[in-house]
Amino acid sequence: MGRYFRQIAIVVCALFFATDCCAQIELSSGLDLSYPELLNSNNTRLLYGQVSFGVKVGVAYKPAETQFFPILNVSFGRTRLPIKQFGENVAALNFDYINVMLNENYILTFPKSEVFIYGGVGFSYLINEGITVAGSQGETMHATIDSTKNVNNAFPALNIGVEYNYGESAGKDLYITMGLNFQYILLLSERNTYNISVAAPNNNFYHYQSSLTGNVITPSFYLAIHYKMHKKKKSSFYL
Repeated sequence: MGRYFRQIAIVVCALFFATDCCAQIELSSGLDLSYPELLNSNNTRLLYGQVSFGVKVGVAYKPAETQFFPILNVSFGRTRLPIKQFGENVAALNFDYINVMLNENYILTFPKSEVFIYGGVGFSYLINEGITVAGSQGETMHATIDSTKNVNNAFPALNIGVEYNYGESAGKDLYITMGLNFQYILLLSERNTYNISVAAPNNNFYHYQSSLTGNVITPSFYLAIHYKMHKKKKSSFYL
């Protein structure tokens, strides 16, 4: 994981040092609402409490009058993914997540608005925060993780999206946008194997083995505040 953070630090430093090229840095922060779906053979249900809330921050290298600009986004939050379906119930894992995405934006400019169309690559880091049971009888059951095998935390990710800035704030130094983002995460096969036990009513106990693998598709809606930091001009008193 340390290698990933070193790479992020290098990119951020490069963005800030780029101000010497008569460019400017743009900072952003916002809130997002997402609905992750894990597609694999272990789960066919859609409702297992997977609505997620998160916070995102970004730093962009955005020269004046540009039509393309890169932005490094880092988001944090809580999510839930299904590990095993049994009957009408789903055993799901809770995760704290960190998403790091480097995107390239294309700007469409209109008389009273701007649209950013973007795509990029990065990774998602998932931190397991326990297991729960969702479904018609979920409240009467208790699940525990007995053991794990070949558990990964970092996964490759892709995303595409569109961001909209409307009104008098278009082209200003401080503005608010809303956007739609679609993220894809690949959970590698033959990894993240969990042995779990489920205690059901009437002293019934069940043991399952399942792997958290497959394709995670996460649509999200977000609001963000952007602020452009211009390069300071040198005073005329200095030679």
